Amino acid sequence: MNSRKLAGASAASVGAATAVAALLLGTLSGSAGEEPTASAFGLAAKGLLPISPTPFVTAPADGHKAVLEVPGPDEKGIYVGVLKAEAERFRSKATAVKVDVLGLKLKVIEATCDNGHGESSIITTDSEGKSSPYSGQTLDLSPVVKVEFNRQHRDHDKLTVDAVVIRLLPGDVHGQAISPKDLNLLRDLAPKQLKVPTMDQLQSAHAKSSAPAGSAPTAADLLSELKVLNRGLETPKDSREALEEIVIASASCHEEHREYHQAPPKEQAPPPHPVEAHLPVTH
Repeated sequence: MNSRKLAGASAASVGAATAVAALLLGTLSGSAGEEPTASAFGLAAKGLLPISPTPFVTAPADGHKAVLEVPGPDEKGIYVGVLKAEAERFRSKATAVKVDVLGLKLKVIEATCDNGHGESSIITTDSEGKSSPYSGQTLDLSPVVKVEFNRQHRDHDKLTVDAVVIRLLPGDVHGQAISPKDLNLLRDLAPKQLKVPTMDQLQSAHAKSSAPAGSAPTAADLLSELKVLNRGLETPKDSREALEEIVIASASCHEEHREYHQAPPKEQAPPPHPVEAHLPVTH
């Protein structure tokens, strides 16, 4: 087994969505130029401030297991005790332990993938400390944030299982109204350098738009005002994408085919043929 454990790393103070920047300390991977049969990572983000998958492992070419473990982030919106990723031939698993996602306490988050089939396992902790499986698929906290569980994507013979996906300002809610509570939630989750408008600023910008008089500011207005306050801010070009997407515990694997493990047939010699011959008799 190839194993590395990184301890003592402190999360960067750039907001819950980007708090793992200081944990990008290394990866384990298979041989260069060889497509891995499995891979896994503990946490990643894309959008407002991308974060490379960490910890990240791919199945080694020698078939042994690769494991990488790091301490997780500790910020306002998201707390993670430990992140662990492991992969071997056609199998992978990603685990996050002691997770608090926006007040939703999760004891263990785990994504597994085995030979093209996968699932996620989420154990919650209630007020009495009892654990139970979490069966929900999505959790809409506000137009500002949506949490999705057990997201699965297949690409030919490759399956990817994302145990938890957190999306900030997802594209499918741009028409919904924004409240002061939503703005506070965004401030807690977004990087500290992002300037979030006040409710007065948002209402003023909304009044100048072509929206009907007396209507409430929407998530679309919030995105526009964010661009005004944050010069150079790139918002999603695709309306279906979120301002920031965070994935906790992701496992991918290919489906094993015969050609992966069957050795090519050995070239066989032609069968012998008897040959008639007259040999001299010697004494």
